[in-house]
Formats: sequence, structure tokens, C-alpha cells
Amino acid sequence: MRRPHTPATTRLKERWAELRLEGKFTVDAPPEHCLSRLRDPLWLGKCLPNLSSLELIGDKEFRAVFYLNLAEMAKVAGYLSRIRTDMRFTYMETSPGEVRVAGDGRAVGAKISIDISVRVSSKDDGSVLEWVSIVDLGIIQRLLGEETVRRVADKQIGLLTNCLSEALRKGV
Repeated sequence: MRRPHTPATTRLKERWAELRLEGKFTVDAPPEHCLSRLRDPLWLGKCLPNLSSLELIGDKEFRAVFYLNLAEMAKVAGYLSRIRTDMRFTYMETSPGEVRVAGDGRAVGAKISIDISVRVSSKDDGSVLEWVSIVDLGIIQRLLGEETVRRVADKQIGLLTNCLSEALRKGV
């Protein structure tokens, strides 16, 4: 017998459905340079942690296969210590000073989605990049728990933002 769809079960489903992450960092590069680079999937791919492959699908679409290393984050079965993630990303239309990428894919057979927006603004001789990411990991989050997912996300975000900061600063 199915459980009735009550407000309590709705709240639980909503709680597990999405994870919101946000932050900002400053780089010593002009906003135009930052925006140009962030809109280039081949350049962006150089900073994606544990990237296995990146394939351009169209003008504003790409497919990325990468791995999430969970071994040090959680006590999980060996086959789950390194999760292969296969996603298709699309650049979405936004305002001139913003880049938005939305992606859908699968990890360990579960459907996942990520929506990332980066707003770039001028500051002194550089730029401030303010980002927001909405992540829906579905059953993966329920299996691993929100705390583990946040630790993994924080590590991946740290690797990504450090690489982006360095690459943008150097003008690469």
C-alpha cells in the first residue's frame, strides 16, 4: 500500500531534492576575460576536477564524464568509493554579466542534475565571481547523507575555484 502524499512527506522529499551551494571569489582579471573563458567549455574543462572526458555536442552543449572520489569522505563500499558521473551540460541564456550552465546526467545509475550560475562584476583591477549551484542528487544524497554530500561538494568546489582563480589570474 502506498503512503499518502501528506505535507510531511512533501517536506521530506523537498529537503532531499535539492542542495544549494554558493560562494564568491576574486580574481585579478577583467570581467570580459572571465566571462569569455567561462563560456568556453574546452577551457572550463581544464579546471573540472577528475575529468575523464569532455565532448562538444553543439554550440552551447557539451558532455562531461568525471569521477567523484568518496573514499576519504565516507565509509562506503569499495565499489562506491569512486563514482563515475556522466552529464550533458547546456549553456543557458542569461544577462551579459552572467554565465549559467545546466546539466543532467547519471551517477551510479541514479539521475542527477546541476544548475550553476556565475555572476561576474568588476572590482578594483579584477573581478568578483559570485556563484550559486543548485544540485539534485536524488537517491545518492539519501544514501550518503547530506553531510557527506556537502563534504564531497566542498572539496570539488575548492578544487574547481582554485583552478579557475589561478587560470584566470594567469590569463591562460
